[in-house]
Amino acid sequence: MSEKERVKRQILRALKRRPMSFWELINYQDSHLVTFFEVVKELLEEGIIAQEDKVLKLKKDVALHPLEDTTCSCCGQGVEIKGFFEEIYRKFLEISGKRPLPTSDYDQGFIRPVDTVKRVAYLYQRGDLEESEIFVLGDDDLFSVVATLTRMPKRVVVVEIDKRLNDFLRSYAEKEKINNLEVYDYNVIEELPKEFHKKFDVFVTDPVETKKGLKLFVGRCLEALKGPGAAGYMGFTHREASLRKWFEFEKFMLNAGLVVTDILRDFTTYPERENRWEDFYRTYEIMKKMELPLPEVDWYKSCLVRFEVIEGPTLPPFEKPRDLKELYFDDESWATPLPSFMEKEEVT
Repeated sequence: MSEKERVKRQILRALKRRPMSFWELINYQDSHLVTFFEVVKELLEEGIIAQEDKVLKLKKDVALHPLEDTTCSCCGQGVEIKGFFEEIYRKFLEISGKRPLPTSDYDQGFIRPVDTVKRVAYLYQRGDLEESEIFVLGDDDLFSVVATLTRMPKRVVVVEIDKRLNDFLRSYAEKEKINNLEVYDYNVIEELPKEFHKKFDVFVTDPVETKKGLKLFVGRCLEALKGPGAAGYMGFTHREASLRKWFEFEKFMLNAGLVVTDILRDFTTYPERENRWEDFYRTYEIMKKMELPLPEVDWYKSCLVRFEVIEGPTLPPFEKPRDLKELYFDDESWATPLPSFMEKEEVT
């Protein structure tokens, strides 16, 4: 969606909750003063809102969910799960408890359920959830489940290589009567089907973090975005991505026509006990470097990064992985499990 359309929705859902002054309303939208003023003026001229007794009020009903409070009550900056999203969280815990466990074949691992809900709530805060068409590349974290439980997105499309996950998502959609979720079997090595090109307002992905795999994953997502105003969200760590890798990747995104708008450091945590990936450690590079016990704490964390399209997007040229080994491994992949088929190759 365009920047103006996003701001319009943010303003209307805030006023659907209660009347506000012009100055207070600024805090409930996400653009600069020029765009904010233009949108307010247009809404006034269209008779959708009115200014009465120094406050702005809704004059016509709008088909938007009233503003939910998701702002952290401690710092006033982050996300807190409460009210509407707390109900979503309880439902998600019930559903996610039956998910397939990670497999080393696809470098899988899921974040804490509360963090998946926090991600969705953050999209909601930024105006990227309601009435959006969302493209999800890889869904270990079951982002699509939480997003569709809110009944807010217009469409959520998941493309995922793991058929176990895809069957789980399809079963969920059927059981919960979710009609805005589409799930497709897809290997990121393959070209993105043309039917997905330039069709989406938002992408969400947790890419592999090799130099080539990172650009391949996000490159597929960029192909799916409509244009200026579209947004992208990705998990990106400091565990297997050096600042040099961040630097090169941010240049890639700038060249594609996007700007970084948010970086929430260590926003999500990968729980050791729930992932049950003790066996993965046998092949971790870090375990070959030192004799280490298995961890007793949740140590693997991921930042949440948001991008927004300013121009294009235009996919810059980049070197694609030649095979799965280059997709999953580079000199910083010290906590990536060796896929079973590669482990067999090493033995032989």
